Amino acid sequence: MTPLPGGTTIGDLLPDLRRWTGRPGLTVDDVTATPIRHRISAPTTRALTRVTVRARDAGGPVPLSLVAKELQRAIEGLPPEIPPPVRAYIDSQIPWRTEADVYTSRTAASLPPGLRMPALVHAQEGPGERVTLWLEDVGTTDRPWTADDVRQAATALGRAAARRRGEPRIAVPCDSFLGNYVANRLGRYALPLLAADDTWTHPAMCLPEVAGLRPDLAALAGRVPDLVGELGCVPELPAHGDATPANLLRPPAEPGTFVLLDWGTATPAPAGFDVVPLVFGRAEAGTAPADEVPELLEAAVAAHADGLAAEGLEVPADRLYRAAVAAALIRYPCTSLPLDHLGAPVTDELLAHAVERAGFVRMVLDLQRRPAPLSGR
Repeated sequence: MTPLPGGTTIGDLLPDLRRWTGRPGLTVDDVTATPIRHRISAPTTRALTRVTVRARDAGGPVPLSLVAKELQRAIEGLPPEIPPPVRAYIDSQIPWRTEADVYTSRTAASLPPGLRMPALVHAQEGPGERVTLWLEDVGTTDRPWTADDVRQAATALGRAAARRRGEPRIAVPCDSFLGNYVANRLGRYALPLLAADDTWTHPAMCLPEVAGLRPDLAALAGRVPDLVGELGCVPELPAHGDATPANLLRPPAEPGTFVLLDWGTATPAPAGFDVVPLVFGRAEAGTAPADEVPELLEAAVAAHADGLAAEGLEVPADRLYRAAVAAALIRYPCTSLPLDHLGAPVTDELLAHAVERAGFVRMVLDLQRRPAPLSGR
């Protein structure tokens, strides 16, 4: 048999496979572990592995497929060229166990019909400061997302936030994902770079589409404390933190159901916060045009308000919209230009990427000049 991820053995896994499948007589004949190629977006993800299990019981063959997600302290996944004091600080600001804690909490039982997490089959501690989550391998459709998908997901996310409001508060550095983002990603990184004249001499930053953003970004940087204050117009609720379409699988066998992955950014957040990655996520990733966002945002906010109300929490849609725009202005414009690539070779691909990013940033900035389209609930 192929060695299993995270030091897990078949003996560790078998009781939970029996529980998950409801087959107490299940035995395992063979397993195959195949690394899943993925873009590394978090230093706390050590590896993703698809594990195919050939099992059987008295009724015959039982094929199973799982995904093993190995979590680790951030310091283990940071590039070695980062100076040790900086590595230690970054490590202190990333709560690497959050995803494991969410999967082993009551969150799954709190989610509304039409929204669920992958089933947690087994959790393996160690070796060292690591945890391996053995999760259901969820299939998904490759059908393009539609406005109806966005509205349905926004409603489900609203219902989930309201249902989870009795859960214990998640402990996050700086008290929330956004608080941490403002203190570190903005305050310690992006804003100093954007304020430096040298940044704007780079060929990618000198492009007219990019350079023309400098005055607006400087003005936005000065407004960050006010934008944080704007978020107080809505109540704080538990949030997933990164509910992009890429993290919302749509299983072909479960029409109308979303399976929400990657809970490592779970956080207390202003109501409506999960609408932001849902609506902006594809344009941020460059997989959809930026101009789809404004109309989708209006529709998603209205649907999210309906979801909150369905669980007994009335939040006026115009306030949700204000908070969502404030959160988007904090989260995207100052960090979406290719600041991470200023030391890389200048290529046509980098220049084209900078222009595409500039279009996304301009769209987000323009939202602050767009009147809130919704009032009341």
